Amino acid sequence: MVFLKKHSFKIAVLALCLAMGIYLFITNYSSDDGNKMPVQMAAPSFALQDINGNEVSLDSTNGKARLVYFYWASCPDVCPPTTFMISEVEDQLRDAGLLGTKVELISITFDPTKDTPDVIRDFATRNFAELDKGGWDFLRGDDEEASIKLARDFGVSVKRDEATNSFIHMNVITLVDKKGQIRKWINGSDESLTPESMVADLKQLAKE
Repeated sequence: MVFLKKHSFKIAVLALCLAMGIYLFITNYSSDDGNKMPVQMAAPSFALQDINGNEVSLDSTNGKARLVYFYWASCPDVCPPTTFMISEVEDQLRDAGLLGTKVELISITFDPTKDTPDVIRDFATRNFAELDKGGWDFLRGDDEEASIKLARDFGVSVKRDEATNSFIHMNVITLVDKKGQIRKWINGSDESLTPESMVADLKQLAKE
């Protein structure tokens, strides 16, 4: 009993990781129509503000294939390199004439208290997001609890570590189709993952 109390946080995190691992396995190795990505679930509805104070919602981006990524700007490990990889996706989609018209990139912080618009802008710029060209929205909500719930509703495990005042989370990229349905979860830390593979998936969803 003492062991369980002492290590309850670690056990909870491991359980969350295991659940997401099962999700990712099913997503990557099952299909109901050849190479067509299966529908996983309806994407949770949201209405958040971008760093300029404009509202962006799931409904307002319907009609486009979407890449959704949950992060926090103070992340010491996976969020910066994953955001940089998404910036390479951004470049390829822009070159193909799809970004902002057929495809939208959406990054959502689950740490809105610390991630002010200025902090987010600095994080995005450091990781080569071209904010002023459109097509990639960096969004934030009103409070941490609601932001973490939204991430979890998207299937992304997030838990605050009170001892370190930081977060433990799965590094997951979510692909949403034009109708607002989650079609794929991608492990952002997979060493075999490339910008080209994500672009190919987004192009497929944009054509459906």
